[in-house]
This record gives sequence, C-alpha cells and structure tokens, in this order.
Amino acid sequence: MLLTALLTGCSSTSLVYNNADWLVRGQIDDYFPLSGSQQQQVRADIDTIFQWHRQQELAEYSDLLNQFTQQYADGLTSEEIDFFFDKISAARIRLVETIIPKASQFLSTVSIKQIDNYDRIFLEKRDERVKKLNMPAEEYIDKNFADLIENLEDWFGDFDEEQVAQLRVMSDARPDNRHYWFERSKLRHLEFSNLLRSQPSKETIELYLRDRFVALKRADAQEHDISRQSQLFWLSTLLSIDEIIIPKQRQYFISRVSDYSSDFLELSKQFISSNER
Repeated sequence: MLLTALLTGCSSTSLVYNNADWLVRGQIDDYFPLSGSQQQQVRADIDTIFQWHRQQELAEYSDLLNQFTQQYADGLTSEEIDFFFDKISAARIRLVETIIPKASQFLSTVSIKQIDNYDRIFLEKRDERVKKLNMPAEEYIDKNFADLIENLEDWFGDFDEEQVAQLRVMSDARPDNRHYWFERSKLRHLEFSNLLRSQPSKETIELYLRDRFVALKRADAQEHDISRQSQLFWLSTLLSIDEIIIPKQRQYFISRVSDYSSDFLELSKQFISSNER
C-alpha cells in the first residue's frame, strides 16, 4: 500500500504519505471492525511502523532512486534492472518483517464475528474481480494496453505513433494469468480464514506470515513458474521501452524520478505523530 500510494503520480507525495497511516487503519477496520482496545493498539502499532519507515526506509528509497537515475541516463542493461529488482524486493522484505510481529499479535485477538466480516468483504471484492475475469480476451488486452500507455505517459510524456505501435506489440505479449491468480487468491483466502478460525497463537500466525510473505514457502512450483514468467516479461518490456524512447522522454523520466527522490528525502526528515493531526 505504501509503495503504491507513493508512486501513483499524485500531485503531493507528502499529502499521501502523511495520511497513509490513517488509510491503513481504515482498511484494517473495514476488514476486521475493531473493538475499542484493538483500535488503540492498532493505532499505536501503525504509528510505530510509520515512524520506523519514515526514519529508516525513505532515505533508502531516495538513494535507490538516485542510483537508478544515474544508471538510466545512458540506458539500462538487464543486469542493472535485476539489481534494482533485488533492491526493491529487499525493501519489501524489510517492511514485511517489521509488520509481521505486530500483525500477528493483532490477528491472534480477532473474534469469529470479525473473521466473518473479513470473509464477507473478501467475497464482495471477489465479485468485483469476476467482472474483469469475464472480460473477453480482446477487451482485456485492449484495457491492458490503455493502462500501460496511461502509466508510461505519466512518466515519459507523450509518445508518437510509431512508439505507440511498438508499445502495443510489447503489451500484447503480456501473459494472461488472471484466471490462475483469481483461483489462487480464493485458496489463499480460505487457507488464511481457516487458520484464524482455529484460534491460533501469535507464534503460529507469525510463522504462517513469514512462510508466506518472506520465505515464500507457501508458493508451489506453478506459482513460482508463473511469477518468474511475469518477471521475465517485465524485464524484457523495460529493456524494449528503453530502446525506443527519445532523449527528451528520458530526461523527463529522470526529472520525475528525481522529484520523488527529493520528496522521500524531505519526508524522512519529518516527524509527524498522529496526535498532531
């Protein structure tokens, strides 16, 4: 949620980040309507996580983006992209490992009624995903392309007709795994809901979360294979995009990334308690 909120092209990174803890609490409360004591604990836990993230991680993000712009000035290689993928993965793991102990403590306190609500919200969101799942293949491919162009133009500026035609070829090569991930999400949800209904200890929940989100032990061979295919697709696509952009677009991208780098560094120097808002 943090990374998505920070890198969506919003006009004010600070506005998004300084209110992200409130948005996260709202998401948790939507899934598991919180009791009074849970509200207090969740608020304190999220404040602690965000303070750590602001003070430790944002400066790391800023440095990583600076490295990326330096490399990007003369084009990218697959080795450089792999390096940045690894850095992003490491940042994800650091964040997850910080969250897991507090999440496990909270999840060990949820009631059956709260779990019922979690299941209900999941089903509602699943119904929304069914619409996309049932989208005809041609319409789905067109939507992927439209989304890709919209995102790329936010980072690079406008593309000419020849570039758009080349981007269309790249987009159409994207693997269509939506049915697999839909079924996988249902199994994941059932697995997690059953775990919570068994009234597990904090330690049991923590082990499950570490296996799933850090060690990735709960992913089978097919999931690893499909994830790898997706990674290879995006690696190839990024290299292909790098080959067709013109110097003006490259500079526009560097400027955008540099702005985020500066925003992250500035945010890392701030301290905002939830009590001050």
